[in-house]
Amino acid sequence: MIYKNCIDASLDCVKACDRFAYEGCKTSAECMPGQDAAVACADVCNLVGRETAKGLGCAELFEVCANYCDETAKKCEKIDHKYAKDCATSAKKCAETCRECKKDCENKEKEKRD
Repeated sequence: MIYKNCIDASLDCVKACDRFAYEGCKTSAECMPGQDAAVACADVCNLVGRETAKGLGCAELFEVCANYCDETAKKCEKIDHKYAKDCATSAKKCAETCRECKKDCENKEKEKRD
């Protein structure tokens, strides 16, 4: 169930951050630097969601995703735009969920070694 949560959070983040990056921005000055971060975050989250759905998620991938999501949330929170705020909220949730999945992966890897 924990991995389903990661898939859902990742794909929700893709939707929110893509919407901000591609639909929400009228001028680059309005959205920078959050727009670039949102594009990268959506790409990483898309990869995580798809790989996790295939059963290929790993602790390192979840950690990368959490880091991208944290940075995106920080940048998007500073932008006064509804879609930016939605992206920030989704990115925070995704980072949190990816950390839970990372922890679970590490525990499973430890169990295999023991």
